[in-house]
Amino acid sequence: MMRKYNPAILMLACRDYESLEISLACHMAYGEKNIPFFVLQNCRGDYDAERTLEVARRYSWLFPETIRVIDSVAPGTPYESIREVLQSSLLAEFDLICKVDDDAFPISPNWFQTLLNCYLEQKMAYGNRLAYVTPLINNNCWGFVETMTAMGIAERYFSQISRVHCVGAGARVIDADQVNIGTNGTIWRYPYIARWIHEETTLQPDKFITATSNLSPVEFPSRERYSIGCILFEKSLWREINNGGNDDEHMFHMFCSQNNLKIVCCRSVPYVHMAYFVQREENRDLVKPIRDLYQQRTGHPFPIALYYSKELDIEARLRWLEKKIDKR
Repeated sequence: MMRKYNPAILMLACRDYESLEISLACHMAYGEKNIPFFVLQNCRGDYDAERTLEVARRYSWLFPETIRVIDSVAPGTPYESIREVLQSSLLAEFDLICKVDDDAFPISPNWFQTLLNCYLEQKMAYGNRLAYVTPLINNNCWGFVETMTAMGIAERYFSQISRVHCVGAGARVIDADQVNIGTNGTIWRYPYIARWIHEETTLQPDKFITATSNLSPVEFPSRERYSIGCILFEKSLWREINNGGNDDEHMFHMFCSQNNLKIVCCRSVPYVHMAYFVQREENRDLVKPIRDLYQQRTGHPFPIALYYSKELDIEARLRWLEKKIDKR
């Protein structure tokens, strides 16, 4: 008999307040109100970090029955900060954790229940060999190819978008007709490719949802490294992957690969990832059209963003800096 789990969602936040505003709006619109949602603020001190915390608190006031902000943990590596929270009394009653990044979000209703059902099915099939399940993330080295295939746009990518490009940590050069799905794969280093896939999916969510609605779960090759922007796993796994390192994604990758564990993508759950860090600055202008679209789609009666005007956002930053200077 399958055990009954008590799940919770844990979001790791740092300095990307613009993405966080969109992510929380979508999570609250498309999520399950009875699933506790924790936001762990893991950066402090500068304007972007404090503004990110302000966003988290604002949403916790807007959704007081669902969101809880954790700002009592000293900033550290993502692995250590999450480990500390998972071992604390704050999440003591939860044994199944969905860890999400602050710039990753669902675009369709019932996403979590679908992901949970997938986890339970895969657990029945693989038992303790299952590491985690993940949705189909568009801006993801492996998910990029799966997304293009589902959307029927791969041919257009190779004819109009792809070029000779660099992949991997060592910037190995590969031909335009190839796509690398591993560490620092094809989409990772190239903002213009991420922009294209956002235009095809994030900004056309109904097409993305329709194209993936009937896809079956598939196993992800554990020898490859999969970004952990949204993963559902048993809480004890976070402790087990500890190898003394400080890169949680790499630790997951090594543990799953060395122990031949199963990673399953629930492809019927379309998911957005805003940007790898190398994409963020070049694609910052995408925030506004994405935010405007999901303001309309989520149907929230309040503004998604605290400051919709860029001028007001800049003014808020200048006032914050002025206060810091005055205190010196």
